[in-house]
Amino acid sequence: MSILYCAIPHFATALARRKDPNLTGRPLALIGPEERVFGVSAEVTAYGIAPGLSARIAKVRCPQIILLDADIVHCRSESEAFLQLLELASPVVEPHGWGAAYVDLGDLARHHADAVSLCKEIGRKMRRELGEILQPALGWNSTKFTALAAAKRTQPGHLMAIASAREQAFLRPLPVTLLPLGEDSLRRLGFLGLRTLGQYAALPPAAVWQQFGRSGWLAHCCARGKDDRPVVPRSQQRYLKVAYALENPLAERERLLALLQRLVGPLSVELKEDRQACGQIRLTVHFADYTAQERVRILPLPTAEESYIVRMLECLLEQMHWQAGATALEVGLERLQDAATDQLTFFPTKTTRERKLYEVQEYLKARFGANRLRQAVLSQPAAPLPEWRVAWLEEEP
Repeated sequence: MSILYCAIPHFATALARRKDPNLTGRPLALIGPEERVFGVSAEVTAYGIAPGLSARIAKVRCPQIILLDADIVHCRSESEAFLQLLELASPVVEPHGWGAAYVDLGDLARHHADAVSLCKEIGRKMRRELGEILQPALGWNSTKFTALAAAKRTQPGHLMAIASAREQAFLRPLPVTLLPLGEDSLRRLGFLGLRTLGQYAALPPAAVWQQFGRSGWLAHCCARGKDDRPVVPRSQQRYLKVAYALENPLAERERLLALLQRLVGPLSVELKEDRQACGQIRLTVHFADYTAQERVRILPLPTAEESYIVRMLECLLEQMHWQAGATALEVGLERLQDAATDQLTFFPTKTTRERKLYEVQEYLKARFGANRLRQAVLSQPAAPLPEWRVAWLEEEP
């Protein structure tokens, strides 16, 4: 295979800065539904601010941060334009979050030299059409994971093409946080002292499967450069669907929600095992008067978390017009894509001492619970009294 990974770093905030150049270089976060962070700029990632964090906690961690309402409709239209530009180069384009996608170049670029030439031309076209501030970082390889890793190790406006001959040497020193693993698995690797892809790749495959299951085995293949996952175009994106017929019509929302949670649970587990996330939820309710209603929710951030999916289904239930009791439920998880991995940083954000303290903190959280830990932050440096200058930051559940 010949795969290009094309990603515009910090896509949502880059769009905001293109609209208002005065925001360039300033710490910025966009706030989406439920007062949660939707997008962040590079300047705030060192404070531990990432999508999904509450706006209140983001302000505490970085008092000088600028919080703006996210224009999700605009982000969606620009992301569509981004994908359409890539589809002009190749019809096989697989979205991977906002402003990022895999492109299967197929016979257009089988060899390293041809790939470099074609990828550079795609990058120049993206820059011309979307603007200088939205220029992408590009990575190329014969596998999806290595192409992604290459793009995350280069600057916007540049290409890193990894030939098969030096793939192992490229992957070996990279951090394990790049692997398609969940937070719990990454924490366990940290406790075991496994920090790099080379260390993880050296583990016996059978032991990896026993300890981390299917997702761990998939990550192990990626760390060894053996990722054989194909690029799936949008027209062929898979989806998960489940239906349940009720013996008697039911109108009690709490009982319906409990049923939906039972239906979603196995789907969430399947997504996590495959290290995938859904970007759209579809709920269909059939009623006793032989009518049916369907509601769709496009998620601001793709997820596989059961609790969040159930919360969105509850919102969809509230939108239904109830004339009779429900006789059947259908849930569809759509727009499935590979789960996003952590963004690599080009410069260290923690000293050796801070990293050791962080590891101790993660160990204590895993053993005793996050609600036992609090962190002191300088929230009001100019306050007249010392006790007013410091706030205690509690870990979110």
